[in-house]
Amino acid sequence: MSKHFALLLSSVMIAVAFSASGASAQSSQPQQPSQPPQTDQAQQQTPAQPQPRKLWIAKFTCETKAASAVAATQAGDTNALKYTSLFDTVTTFDADAKQPDGTWTLAANETDFSGGSAAARALVGMGAGRETITMEYTLTDPTGKAVWTQKIKTKPSFWGSAGQLGMVQNQGAATDEQAQKLIDALSKYFGVTPPKKGK
Repeated sequence: MSKHFALLLSSVMIAVAFSASGASAQSSQPQQPSQPPQTDQAQQQTPAQPQPRKLWIAKFTCETKAASAVAATQAGDTNALKYTSLFDTVTTFDADAKQPDGTWTLAANETDFSGGSAAARALVGMGAGRETITMEYTLTDPTGKAVWTQKIKTKPSFWGSAGQLGMVQNQGAATDEQAQKLIDALSKYFGVTPPKKGK
């Protein structure tokens, strides 16, 4: 009886020893860290895409006597802005009577205008009797907040000969100068290098 009990006890002790050694071996194996889902990691690393900057130009306002000069100024400003990188698209009140959603708005008002003296230009020349125009521009962001305003005064440095041809040339010179000053000012606001004249 005691012999059978001894054999049974030995078998139990051997089984316990094998079980303990197996658990120890499993616990000694290094644990692999859990990896986050690849899709979540990819989404976190994807940078946000910048929204396109769209501009809508409202009709410039002015006194009746300056209507022709302001219309030419608006046309020059619009054409110049279309050839810069300040805005992805440029539209005007002519194409869209109502401001489209999500656009910046450029408005302007003539605050001072002088047609100069045609006689002084014809008789004296050298810049005498020059025409001047001052436009006050306001830039509004897509939320409707006015974020920038500035007055720009144009004084053309050269006048052509007297007559209708000279008047057209003068007005063109004024428009170009006004547009260039506007682009320089807006470039400074957006923190970009303004394009060189003639580019």
